[in-house]
Amino acid sequence: MKDMYDSFLSLSASESEYRIIYEENSGSEHIVLGPHGGRIEPGVSELVRAFADQCSIYIFEGLKQRNNRSLHLTSTRFDEPLALEKVNAHRFALAFHGYRDLKKPHTLVGGADRRKAAAICELLNEAGFSAELVNEKDRLAGVHPQNIVNRTKREMGLQLELSTAQRSALFHNFGCRKGRYIETKLFSQYVNAVKLGFYGKSK
Repeated sequence: MKDMYDSFLSLSASESEYRIIYEENSGSEHIVLGPHGGRIEPGVSELVRAFADQCSIYIFEGLKQRNNRSLHLTSTRFDEPLALEKVNAHRFALAFHGYRDLKKPHTLVGGADRRKAAAICELLNEAGFSAELVNEKDRLAGVHPQNIVNRTKREMGLQLELSTAQRSALFHNFGCRKGRYIETKLFSQYVNAVKLGFYGKSK
């Protein structure tokens, strides 16, 4: 589905039911972000927050009662000023996203940092999760230099696209609009596998 807006400036001129969360970890060169958090792509915000103990986090959250899809800005168009500033200030970035697939729990691992992407994919598979390294020519590969996650000091980052079924498996009450999501035991297993690849030995 095509985005309703072509930039954050045009989105913010028409929309108000969103919030931006940024938590700085001054001792870390890593940042984890969710450009489509809250009700835009459910489950993404919770995944990002799971990294707040070790790195900086940024989340753009949709808060509308309905039609949060209107708040979706494709990653190559995601130019919210604080996000640009903070991603550019870090060496390593990881973005969580969600894609629609109600049947298969699966993760598409991409981003311009292909070495780390391959490592995370392997770690997820070893932990019992279905994951694949996305072909660089695929629409969800996340390799474009204008993709928000690749706008780091190293000009590369990591992008994880989780299917609806995979996100649903991480929470007991996925899709609930009231209260916080309650994590299943798979949540920590998933996050730990990703952390191992993201924080692993870096160049």
